[in-house]
Parts: sequence; structure tokens; C-alpha cells
Amino acid sequence: MDRSLKFDRRWIFFSICSFCFILLLGKPDLVLAQVEESPLKQREEKLKGFRERKDRFFREDSRSPLKEADRKGFKGLVYYPIDLRYAMSGSVEKYPVEPKPIYTTLPTNKEAGKKYVKYGRFKFKWDGKEYLLQIYRPLAGDDLFLPFKDKTSGIETYGKGRYLYIEPVSGAKVLIDFNRAYNPFCQYNERYTCPFAPEENWLDVAVRAGEKRFR
Repeated sequence: MDRSLKFDRRWIFFSICSFCFILLLGKPDLVLAQVEESPLKQREEKLKGFRERKDRFFREDSRSPLKEADRKGFKGLVYYPIDLRYAMSGSVEKYPVEPKPIYTTLPTNKEAGKKYVKYGRFKFKWDGKEYLLQIYRPLAGDDLFLPFKDKTSGIETYGKGRYLYIEPVSGAKVLIDFNRAYNPFCQYNERYTCPFAPEENWLDVAVRAGEKRFR
């Protein structure tokens, strides 16, 4: 994403089309341009602007995942307060693709799972403890996918977990900011098909950042 965290509606439409079986898939991922400046520079302001634009998309755009009845009374998504401690910078340890990639099948909200390539893993620390998240790539395309669950899932956040953006920063590092954790589209409308985090991405910690459950 560019420096203003622009919510690219065209990319959302492309992302939906790219990850569908017969129905659309609930992963509104964004293309994020490489950030040359400090990734936390004016971060809070950018996050607030991003949330405002996302609310407008959900409320006004014809491609909104909300059902018509929900759009009429929609006042905005519910978030935890922004906490920049949840913005983690680091490197992705990529898995080898030779002699062949590592494949895995992620569960979905439908009967069939969806096959992905295991792209790599991201390590981070929270309160002195190290955690690990697996990053996946669809069989067609280069977009990276990072689903996760945590101790808030099913209580304060969507029960099947949330998704994370992977933002490139300077050098070979990335920024993974839990303040941008978002719900799959099937949280808003059951017609979408959404892959969920497998057990290897279930975090044994409460991540109180990003979007809360819709209802």
C-alpha cells in the first residue's frame, strides 16, 4: 500500500475474483508498495484514515460484503484501540521450493478445504515470549496469505480467526501490524468461501488489536 494506506477498491475486486471457487472468496487483500520511510512514521494517523476509507467502502460500494439490510444500518466496523506495540517488523524465513514446494490444505467455511503453498514463516515476540506464524501462497498467483486465531477468537473477535496484511518495508524486512487484522468476508455474508487458520497458526495469546467481531 502507498504511504497513505490507500484502500484500493479495484484491488479488492481483483482479490475477490482471484480466490473464488464458484462463489467469491472472503480475502480482501491489498497490494502494498514498498515503504522506504520508517514503517511507524505517522502510523496511527494512517491507520485511522484507512479505517475510515474501509468503513466507507463497506457502507457505499456495490462490492461491499455486507448484506443489504446490514448496509442500511451500518455505522462502521468495531476495532480495538490502536496500539503500535502490535506492529511487528522482521524477516520472513522462506521455505525451499525445490525439489517441490510444501503444500497444505486450509479449512474453509464450506465442506471442501483449499490447497496452498507454504511460503515461509514469521517470528515475533510479545511480552518476552516468541511466537511463530506460517505464511501461505495460493497455487495461482503471488499474493501472500496470513490467517490466524488467538485467545480472543470466538469471544471478542470472529470465531474462525482473522487475516493479516504483510507490508514490505526497507530491505528484505516486512511489517505485520495486528492493528490491521481483519475479518474474512464470510463474517458478514455466508455466500463467501473463506479459508481459515490451521492449528499451526493458533496463537496462545490474546491479540487485542484490529477488527472485533461484527456481531
